[in-house]
Amino acid sequence: MTTKYLLSTAVAALTLTAGSVSAQDIKVGHLTYHTGEYGGFGEFFDAVTDFALEVINEDPPLGRPLTPIHQDIGTIGEARAARKLVDSENIDILLNAAHNYQSYRDYILDKVDEAGGPLLPSVHGGAIEAEFGGVESEPLFRGSPMDSAQGAAAILHAANAGKQSIVLVATEVAGSQLQKNAGVIAAEKLGMDVLATIDIQPNQPNYRSVVSRIAGLDPDAVVVFSAPADGGAFVKNAAEAGNSWFIVGTQEWQEPGFIQTLTADAAAKHEEVVLAAYSNSGSPAWDYYEPTLNASSHAPQIGDAGNSYAMQYYDLLVSTALAIEKAGTTDSAAWTEAMYEVTGGDGKIVYTYAEGIEAIRAGEAINYDGVTGSMEYTGTGVPAGIFGIFRWQGEESLEQVALVDGDAVLELDQ
Repeated sequence: MTTKYLLSTAVAALTLTAGSVSAQDIKVGHLTYHTGEYGGFGEFFDAVTDFALEVINEDPPLGRPLTPIHQDIGTIGEARAARKLVDSENIDILLNAAHNYQSYRDYILDKVDEAGGPLLPSVHGGAIEAEFGGVESEPLFRGSPMDSAQGAAAILHAANAGKQSIVLVATEVAGSQLQKNAGVIAAEKLGMDVLATIDIQPNQPNYRSVVSRIAGLDPDAVVVFSAPADGGAFVKNAAEAGNSWFIVGTQEWQEPGFIQTLTADAAAKHEEVVLAAYSNSGSPAWDYYEPTLNASSHAPQIGDAGNSYAMQYYDLLVSTALAIEKAGTTDSAAWTEAMYEVTGGDGKIVYTYAEGIEAIRAGEAINYDGVTGSMEYTGTGVPAGIFGIFRWQGEESLEQVALVDGDAVLELDQ
């Protein structure tokens, strides 16, 4: 699978609302990134949200359109942005609680207790402790497996390639540390030799001293957990120092900022530079989603329909909307119960939002099976996933080069 990426550019957006908001609209407060180390994702994240909501709003749940409010967190921080959306914008849904959720979790739990909301679907919820979520008092449902599973998938790929000794590198960010710790456990289960684990600061001008230390260890593989620009700088520094390493990253490296920082020429100097991310199911859900996205006005900002984040946003927002229709309300208690009902059980398998909303209104039980596969949740709001290994082709496209056994990943991640 080779598809084209269009380069994204960061813009200094603060709070953006797509269209006018009426009293009956369901407000979706979207925690997004237009500034900071993940700022390159901003236009892309907004576009995948807008695309999914446009599909839903062709026939919205309860006849109430879902209206996004895109709030940058790069400058003011996640906690302040969340409070602004809840207190000033009176949102019904807080989309994408992430790495800093713990710092405002008590505030959110109080709000849910007082007002029955906001609902908490999150594509980035894999960075939040697995014991949180999936209950009436904390209606947090994730759009992907735990971030730790990506760490296990990256290690499993290195093992499958015959690598025995590894070094793990991670930025001092909660999600990256979670992945690193999971990677260490996975490597030990696979009988690999972990030569070192190294923490690095994000946003450094270079990582030459770390590269020099790793070169002295002479590992078979280097596994890196970082933001796109940090990872690109690290891998480029390694090439500049004359190393040719087997390097594995995670889905953050799908963002063009990674390859723009690294450059295709520097990448070519290594034995291999790949990333572990989520793949699509190849089911009828994909058959509908891919051409619909590519024909939408958001295609230029999104680029590759197979991008892990794009698929996860879509599946999570479709599930959220179907559960609102099933529940008949945006109240946390009924919606939480409905999330389990529309994504699991013995109901009619549906692959699109249109199929699901029609069946629910006809009184049928449904089981939404999405672009990313089954959306069936654990008791704390964590779904399964399908893992692939991807490689940048030049600086404009990604190619999937392998699949990773999802059952083996889950076993390693326990």
